[in-house]
Amino acid sequence: MSNFNLLKIGKLSIFSISLILLCLISFACMREKDREEKITQPIKIYTSLFVLENLTKQLIPHGEIESLITKGADPHNFEPSLKDIQKLYTANLVIYLGDTDVDRWIDKIKDELLQKGVKVLRLQDFLPMSRYTASEELDPHVWLDPLMTMQIIKIIKDEIIALNPKEKNLVEKNYLFYKEKLENLDKMYRETLLNCTLRDVISSHEFLNYLALRYNFNPHFIVHEPEDEPSPKRIKFLKDFVKKNKIEYILTEPEGEKITKSLMAEAKLEALIFDTYHKKTEKEYLSVMEENLQSLSKALKCKGNNEK
Repeated sequence: MSNFNLLKIGKLSIFSISLILLCLISFACMREKDREEKITQPIKIYTSLFVLENLTKQLIPHGEIESLITKGADPHNFEPSLKDIQKLYTANLVIYLGDTDVDRWIDKIKDELLQKGVKVLRLQDFLPMSRYTASEELDPHVWLDPLMTMQIIKIIKDEIIALNPKEKNLVEKNYLFYKEKLENLDKMYRETLLNCTLRDVISSHEFLNYLALRYNFNPHFIVHEPEDEPSPKRIKFLKDFVKKNKIEYILTEPEGEKITKSLMAEAKLEALIFDTYHKKTEKEYLSVMEENLQSLSKALKCKGNNEK
């Protein structure tokens, strides 16, 4: 082969390599531009529960934050549609509790979400969650304990900052502001429940475990899950327990009348509303928890509760 042909091949090789390098650099620049554009857009977060939506909005109120469960729907009975799952694929972050009876369905698609580039925050991996007393299921009602809620917002805060460091100052500021409110809520609970005549309280279903452990009272319930039917044996036991311990009230969710009706009639109890914040509402978490404290303090006959 002549020197001329070798030179020609060499020039072609250099040209080809240069062209390939140029394409790679252009592609990398395009990817970086797309990434920057995505970050500058409002962060999109989906949550499994409304309470997680509400708490996340305290940290980054300008974000696109939404829970999939529609207003009035019970998360215990929620089944996501194909459209719901497709929404999750468009998110920057998906937040849920974990292997619980209200949102374990996300566990089933977690790997698929990760493969599509969606960050997934499974709170169970970071929280000291415990099981129900009446089953081996994990008890999801961690948000009814103000100090557990404080842990939740810190975990979410750290994840948002890791995802979008440019928002760090704002998110940290909002976190500290809301953390102080939760500390005040905890103080309010401790002071109100410190001096009570009773230490036992009856609820419609099993939702008070975390709150009771935190503030040192004894929770009892009619049924384990809201959809369960109260048994005559359980009603008889609670009727005797109520009489023996001079209990006058029962804590119930707004929709729990069917569960409490029989015991209320037989034991002559009055119902006090306790909002478990399962369902979508216009109310904010802190105001709901303050209202819950009023009901709880009345049920436990705490000093300073002047309601009759």
